[in-house]
Amino acid sequence: MKEDIKDEELAKWLDHYEVKVPTKKLAIKQTPFQRFIRFLGSPAPDPLEKLSDSAGGFHFLKLFPLAAGVFFAILQSFLLF
Repeated sequence: MKEDIKDEELAKWLDHYEVKVPTKKLAIKQTPFQRFIRFLGSPAPDPLEKLSDSAGGFHFLKLFPLAAGVFFAILQSFLLF
């Protein structure tokens, strides 16, 4: 960027842009169906994010399904005999 930009020039460029807020669309009340669709489309927080950020947590998440499968296989074999 150029270091010789003055505040007046920057103000001129910023005044050039115009933002129009659609007040009509904001004033319309949403139906319950529209609110439900917006709820379904909103992003959800990841409950395992804190666990998967660390190296130990990542290894736990990789090995837990294997350990659970082995545990259930052994449990099933004891229940059959």
